[in-house]
Amino acid sequence: MALLLGARGEDLLTRRGTAEFVEQVRQELYGRMAHLSAGEEEQLLLRVRDALEEDLAAEQQGREEFSRALDEADQAEDVQALVLVQDRLHVMAADHFRRRGSVTAYHLLRTAALDRVTAAALRIAANQMAVGGVGLPAGRWCWMAVGSAGRGEATRFDACDFLLVHEESEAGSSFVGFSGRAAALLERLGIGSRTGITPASSSWRGSLAEWRQRIAARVAGGGGDLEGLVRLADLRLVAGDPSLAADMVNLVRAMLSFHTDPLREIARRTAMMPSGFDFFGRLRVERGMFNLALYGIGPLVANVRLMTVRHDIPETGTTERIRGLLYQGRIDVDLAERLLRAWHCFCRHALEREIAGEGGVFIDPDGLGSDEMYELHSGLEAVGSLQKIVYSSVTGQG
Repeated sequence: MALLLGARGEDLLTRRGTAEFVEQVRQELYGRMAHLSAGEEEQLLLRVRDALEEDLAAEQQGREEFSRALDEADQAEDVQALVLVQDRLHVMAADHFRRRGSVTAYHLLRTAALDRVTAAALRIAANQMAVGGVGLPAGRWCWMAVGSAGRGEATRFDACDFLLVHEESEAGSSFVGFSGRAAALLERLGIGSRTGITPASSSWRGSLAEWRQRIAARVAGGGGDLEGLVRLADLRLVAGDPSLAADMVNLVRAMLSFHTDPLREIARRTAMMPSGFDFFGRLRVERGMFNLALYGIGPLVANVRLMTVRHDIPETGTTERIRGLLYQGRIDVDLAERLLRAWHCFCRHALEREIAGEGGVFIDPDGLGSDEMYELHSGLEAVGSLQKIVYSSVTGQG
């Protein structure tokens, strides 16, 4: 116990979960071995060891194959070659999820694929401009993801939002052609925004000074526009200059720190997002279906993000943000574990349906087993607990 209490947040969560799992496996093994002879006990342990070694070898082989496919994306000379690589990466990520069921691993694989394919498309766009004698972008630039892609939680490539930041330069107009050409290539790859957040639009590209003016103008009118700024806390570099991307992230965080009063109002609205339960404590269903995005994933992502913005936690991924809140003592170990389980539960349901081509937003509660229903209820209760903390701490009432 002393070892656990003295550990850092991540170590405590990891060790606690590992200890519980190992103890569960040990007890099940002991239960089976109680009815075996001494020789049979040893054979059982050896079979367990062999199975673990096979799994480790399969994981290593999968990582190597995925890494080779990523490298092929770097070498692709046209969109047709990229499409083939992208399809392979998608299949490998989906197969891994079907075998392991790991939400975190799936997000990691899909995000890695998105980044490398996007970077390759940008390289091809620049090469096409050079061959065509069109002026290439001058100075530093960075292509950044926002939303789920920014949080490193990419699943569907047709729901990826990007923006462009470039260095102050008289040649800034060259980024107009570059952004348009790159966006067109990404669309051919099925990578695009459903909401129009793309550098092909003048609203989503500009120099750092232009972004500063743009953000200041948007938030000057009140909290409504500030909600868009809060979502920019999900920014993550995909390709380009890391230092310029860091400057953009610092700019967003500085603006968020400055506009504290509107942020409190956004916190109240976020904390009061609709619950997944109705007045009688039952799942809130519409036409027999439960909206997982509206009542589960959305409130969890929004409230965790708002807490990390308020307490200046730099992580962008939801799981890393939950751990960051734990490190700072904003939530306790119990709630951190409940939120991580909720995140896995919500995303697992969504991904299973998305990979099967059924759509991941709505689930049929009648199709869930008792354990799945309990897990879903527990996850929604954890989100409710977080919303109470957001309302009391971020709004200054606790």
